[in-house]
Amino acid sequence: MTLGRTRWLLFIVPAFIIGTFETIRHTILENILPMELGNWITALIDAIVIAAISKSIIQRLHQAEREVHEQQRVQAIAEERKRLASVLHDEIAQSLFYSGVHLSAAKERAEHYGDAELKDSLDEVILSLRDIDNNVRQSIFNLKNDPVGTASVYDRFRSYLDKRLTNTSVEWELDAPETLPGLSESSQVQLFSILQEAITNVVKHANASHIKVALQSTPDAPGDWTFLIEDDGIGIGNPKTETRHFGLEIMAQRAHDLGAAFSLDSPVSGGTVILIRHDSQR
Repeated sequence: MTLGRTRWLLFIVPAFIIGTFETIRHTILENILPMELGNWITALIDAIVIAAISKSIIQRLHQAEREVHEQQRVQAIAEERKRLASVLHDEIAQSLFYSGVHLSAAKERAEHYGDAELKDSLDEVILSLRDIDNNVRQSIFNLKNDPVGTASVYDRFRSYLDKRLTNTSVEWELDAPETLPGLSESSQVQLFSILQEAITNVVKHANASHIKVALQSTPDAPGDWTFLIEDDGIGIGNPKTETRHFGLEIMAQRAHDLGAAFSLDSPVSGGTVILIRHDSQR
């Protein structure tokens, strides 16, 4: 019910009810209902009707106030994300670019003077710098494209996978709902970050040709869900010894922050399976 319609009802409904009661009072109940009691009943009916409609107006005003506060919060977050993206682009990304230029020049000089050891060392530094640059630019993209916003879980995951893997040879499939009951905005951000870290690891290290991402809920328990990221790459060796890897530690910590269980497996057939399972009863 709109606020304008509620205001009209505040005028029309009391008048109609009181008018109807007064008509009955002075016709059917004329010789039954005493005048003084009739006046008290009229006043009581009027007060009840106005109170009921006023409650609806107050609830509507409170709802509008909450919506305004939420819009202001979202706008403030969006502006801060844009500011951080601008700082990353204007200061850090450009500094990384110029550092890469100088390192490439130093590499050429090392080649010119025949210093193979220095050249190899500079090659490693340049490759590391490129990884950092890619991560920074990915962060800029993430800041400019709010992972929560108004898009659904499926749309956000699909958009990221499409943009991240378009220029690679990796095919992907996504199985996720439009919405997931019980999954808060902060939890969606954590899952989105886990997805980014996992896909980055696959692209850099796994030599995979296919990635499957699945987010599913349990029908009988809306608060329970599983998040699967699976690839057909070379695997990670023994997961019990490799989980110390920094990227895997980050994912495990994010899963822990969600109150979910994190597991990592490399099947004998190859590939890597990351499974995050949230049990609301834990």
